[in-house]
Amino acid sequence: MFVDLMKLSDVAREYGYNFDNLKRYNDMFGEKLPEFLEANEKENKDSIRVNTIKISRNELYERLTEKGFSLKGIHDFGFTIEESKFSISSTEENLLGYFYIQGVAEMIVSPILSPTKDDFVVDMCAAPGGKTTHLSSIMENEGVIYAFDINKRRLSALKNNIARLGCLNIAVFNLSGEQITKINQAPDKILLDAPCTGSGIMRKDSLRKSLKTTHDVIFLSEIQKKLLKAAIDSLKSGGTLLYTTCSLEPEENEFVIQWALDNFDINLMKIDTDIDGIPLEKGFTEIFGRKLSDEISLCRRSLPHIHNTNGLFMAKISKS
Repeated sequence: MFVDLMKLSDVAREYGYNFDNLKRYNDMFGEKLPEFLEANEKENKDSIRVNTIKISRNELYERLTEKGFSLKGIHDFGFTIEESKFSISSTEENLLGYFYIQGVAEMIVSPILSPTKDDFVVDMCAAPGGKTTHLSSIMENEGVIYAFDINKRRLSALKNNIARLGCLNIAVFNLSGEQITKINQAPDKILLDAPCTGSGIMRKDSLRKSLKTTHDVIFLSEIQKKLLKAAIDSLKSGGTLLYTTCSLEPEENEFVIQWALDNFDINLMKIDTDIDGIPLEKGFTEIFGRKLSDEISLCRRSLPHIHNTNGLFMAKISKS
């Protein structure tokens, strides 16, 4: 623990956190807490993922630099906007679907699932479609993707993005992710980007510092377990499932995966991914007084104070 409880309330007021939330992060990050707090005061630079269905990375780079954008390559399929005279969202290239505006950490999710052109893939909570359309791009617009989302308003954004990016292998369903069990064919791969408290995106939404409560964390963890059970039940034997959240909370992440390990015939797979050369952090195997399976260390996290990104959690699961 980095800050004693007497001082923690002062730090919470200074940075705009409620006390209970900051106490959790003090327990999680210890001596790194000051770096975590300062990192969440920064804004992420705009970043874009190249839509290789329509354009190559080099061609998009040339088009945007000619318009005055200074770009830095990130991963093999994206750029951060280092300098610009106007918003990247107002460009002709955005309208034409040559790229998708997406966070640097969020860009790595779909490649970790590594779908192929022969796969049947389900994205259980797909809207607004950043990860879904990335899956389509990786699959070179072949194979089949079912995109589920229960929210009709968000579904409209999903459909618009699919059309703008020219994705032809995606079928959209206004269904809850739990209804994946109604599919007759078992998916080869499933992406479960689960609903969560969103505490990993405090850079984008500072209200996440104070509005979320422990009650919210526990409530959402139960929803996540239901969705994860449905995913595991539906997944093809030998198939791959990627569970991810934009939450920092162990109850929504490691604890949910531990529950799945305890109740289903699954295994965790290693995730070999970095962000700008910095390896992802391992999942917690001991936190809040609870000892978890050593296998949980195969889970991965991106963290604001280490990777200069939003906070994400990822667990890659294989079904026996």
